[in-house]
Amino acid sequence: MKRLFLFAVFCCSLGLCAAVEQGVACFTFDDYHGENWLKADAIFKKYNAHATFFIVRKLTPEKIGVMKKLQAAGHSIGLHTEHHRNATNFMESKGEKWYLDNEILPQLKVCEENGLTVRNFAYPNNRRNEKTDAMLYKYFDYLRAGNGPAKKPIYYPVTEIKKQMVLGGGGIGVFYKSDVEELKSRLDHAAKTNTLIVFFSHNIAPDAKHIHMPTEMLEALLAHAQKLGMKVVGFDQLETLNTGK
Repeated sequence: MKRLFLFAVFCCSLGLCAAVEQGVACFTFDDYHGENWLKADAIFKKYNAHATFFIVRKLTPEKIGVMKKLQAAGHSIGLHTEHHRNATNFMESKGEKWYLDNEILPQLKVCEENGLTVRNFAYPNNRRNEKTDAMLYKYFDYLRAGNGPAKKPIYYPVTEIKKQMVLGGGGIGVFYKSDVEELKSRLDHAAKTNTLIVFFSHNIAPDAKHIHMPTEMLEALLAHAQKLGMKVVGFDQLETLNTGK
C-alpha cells in the first residue's frame, strides 16, 4: 500500500494525475447564428464540451435542420420567443394568454411537429419576474436570464441543481466589457467551490464584436475549464449532475 501511495505521489509530481472533475460551466447562445454555431461544434468537441442554443423568431425549415444537427452533436436547444418581446412588459399590458399565444406556443407547436423536444427557455433581454417564471415552468424545465441588477456572477451549488430553475448568466462580448482573464477567474471560483456558472452570448465568430463571442475567446475558456477538470454541459445535462448518469 505504501509503495502504491509513493508511486501516485511520483506520478503527480510529473503532472500525470488525472484532472478531478469539479465545478460546472454552461455556455449559452441566443438568437440565431446557425452556420457559425455549427462551425463552432468542432471547438466544443475538441474539449468534450456542450452548449445550449436558444432560437428566436419563426422556426423555419432551415432553423429546424440546424436545431436537429446541434442536438445530434450533443448540444441542448431552447426557445427565445417568436418575436423577442419582453415577457414582463407584454404580460403586464396584454396578459398571460396573449403572451403564450404569440410568443411561446407557436414555437413549441413547430418543435412538436418536427419531433423536437425542447425544455429550455431564454428570456428576451433577460426581463423576468416570479409571475413570468411560474407561467413558463408549465412548458420548460430551465429558464435563463441575466445576472440581475447587481451584474455580479452567480454561482449555483452543483448539489442543488434541479428542474424548474432560473439560471442567471453573465454576458460575453465587447458590449459586456469581457476580459478573458477575468472570465477565467470566474471559472476558477466555480471549480474551487464546486458550483455552476452560466455565460451567455450570441454569435460565435473570429474577432466577433459587440454582443458576440470571439472564437478565440471561446477556445481559451474551454481550454481553461478542461485544465480545471470542470464539466461544460448543456442545460439538458443538468439534471444528470447529481445522479452520476
